[in-house]
Parts: sequence; C-alpha cells; structure tokens
Amino acid sequence: MVREPSGEEMLQAVEAHVARRGLTTRLTSPGTADLTWQSLLDFRVVRSIETRDERPMREPGSRGEIAGRPTYTDIRAYRVDPPTDPERHNGLLLVRRGTLDEVLCGDCHGGTNECAACGGRGRSDCPRFVDCAACQGGPDACWECEGTGRPRTRRSTASRHPHATAGERAARATCTRCRVPDVACPKCRGRRQLDCPACKKAGFVECEACEGTKRVTHQECQGTGRFTVWTEGFVDHTPHHDKERQLGRLDLRRSTGNAGDWRETVLTKATDKLPDDLEDAHRELVTPRLAVRKGEVARRVTLRHLPLAVVRVHADPHRDYYVFPSRTGIEVASRPTRERVRHFAAITAAAAVVVALVVALVVAVLG
Repeated sequence: MVREPSGEEMLQAVEAHVARRGLTTRLTSPGTADLTWQSLLDFRVVRSIETRDERPMREPGSRGEIAGRPTYTDIRAYRVDPPTDPERHNGLLLVRRGTLDEVLCGDCHGGTNECAACGGRGRSDCPRFVDCAACQGGPDACWECEGTGRPRTRRSTASRHPHATAGERAARATCTRCRVPDVACPKCRGRRQLDCPACKKAGFVECEACEGTKRVTHQECQGTGRFTVWTEGFVDHTPHHDKERQLGRLDLRRSTGNAGDWRETVLTKATDKLPDDLEDAHRELVTPRLAVRKGEVARRVTLRHLPLAVVRVHADPHRDYYVFPSRTGIEVASRPTRERVRHFAAITAAAAVVVALVVALVVAVLG
C-alpha cells in the first residue's frame, strides 16, 4: 500500500478478522474498541569519520616505494575525496614535501657488526674429547686397569671379573692402555673418552651465530647500513555505526518482518529530510542522531518504519489485535494481552511451588 491506512481501516480489518472467529461486533461504533498507534522503527546510520595527522617515520634501507607516495604541504588542506561507500575503511599515506631523506645507521659499519657470540673470532671453544657413551667414562672402561693404564699386576693377563662368561669376555676389546685382551670397552678401548664428534678433536667449532664470518647483520637497519626518514601524513576514513530500533513484541516480529509493508527511506546527505509519514515520536527519537559528527565526510541513513496499530476489542478483553499494512492489504495478528500472559505466568509459578512443597512433604514422610 502506498499511503498509510487510517484508523478506521485498521478497525474494519480487525472487525473482519474477529468475525471469522464468531465474534460479530461493529468496531467502528463508539465504545466497542480502543486503538493506539505503536508503529515500528528500524533506524541505522553509518558515518565515515575522517582523521588526519602527521608522525615522524624511519624505516631501514633506501627510499624505495616511499618516494612514490603523494606529497603535501599542509595535511589539513590536502584534498581527499570522501568514500563512495561510508561502510568501507579507507586510508591514504602521504609524505610531507621536503622531509624525505636517507641517513647512515650510527650503530653498525655498513650493515654489520662484530659477532658478540664469538668475539669476532669466527669460532667457539669446544672440548676435544667427550666421555664414552658406552662405559660412561668410568672404571668399566677396562676391567683390568679401569682406564688408568696401570694393570692389577705387571704380569697379569687374567680378568678382574673372573666370573665373566666367555661371551662377555669376547665382547670386550684389548685395552689400549694396559694391553690386556678381552677386558676393555669395545667403544673407547679403555681410554674412557672419545674424540669430540663436533670439533673432530680440533678444540674449536665454527660459530653458529656468524657461521664463521666473524660479523653479523645489524637487525635494526636490516643490514642496509642506512635508514629512510620522513614525515608521514595520513588520512583515514573509518566507518562508525549508530542505530535505534523499536520492533515491538518478540512474538510478533516474525509476522511483521515477513509480511509487513515497511516504508524505507535512505538519506545520504545531512540536508536530506525525514519522510513526511514518520510518526512524531519516532521523528523526535532519530532527529538528534542525524546531527553531523566531528570529522564526518559521508553518511548513509537507512530508516524503515511500519505503521502498527494495537486494537483492544471490549468484547474480547483477553486478546490484543496488532494491525499493520502488508504488501497485499492489511494484516491482523492476535496475541494474548500482556495482563493475560502475566496471569498465566503467576498461575504456573504457583503450581510449581505447590508441586515442590508436595514433593518435599512426601520425601519427609518417607524418610
């Protein structure tokens, strides 16, 4: 429907609705029904708020892509078109004219420094030998001399482990220190130690930090030995949302949302006017929200409203009839009055209390 239905048309629609339920009464007659308007509102506004400022910048390396940015003299006077869609976030980075420069890094030499981990030697100290993993570098290195090279007796050829089986003696080796056969750890042969696998008995390994180069990359300048400095100006367009909604009863929202002929108005300028058929109460509610905000450069206001009348039929006092225009005419939905809902809720609560008391009594008697 193009125009808003009148109160009389709303009453006539309710009259036809209740007649189908067997209630015949002429609701347009005085004293038969009460009609109040409780129209629904869905108001949303998104603004694009612009912020501008400057900040000193410093980045490692040469100018690169910084040199290709737009330049400005006064960030406040630089012209930037407002976004076509205030819902989107936009940002623009600029360079203040005359501030772009390159400076040498004062904390390195050509992008590198002497390696602190190895003191510029390119290598780190490492033990030449490590304990044998098989005998743990202990007395079991040799059953005869215990890895000392001094046998039990000068002429001894017998094992210090007389109870060792032939297989156990066969698994042993000749000690390189005391020369007694079948008594030494087969891994170190009585030496207790093995050559360090990391340095191959050299006593040093390549420094892991500098990989033997004696110098490391200066991380702050990323090895470039210089910085690009400039004053950066930025212009940001950030969306800010606001809304006001009055959608009525929860149990009615599906009906009004699906069948209601909502009137929609979209405003994109601060000078755009609200629709003429908007109720005064809604107009007073949304008008303050239409004020221009600081930094606002674009907006989109979406206002949807649905004329809704609530009719209380005197002959049917326990139900309310909600009447609103639909795309095919006038829609009527009936719901129990709020007083009726509270009445039944109180009865249900009282019944629950009675049941709880009965259960408690039965438990006490049986106990």
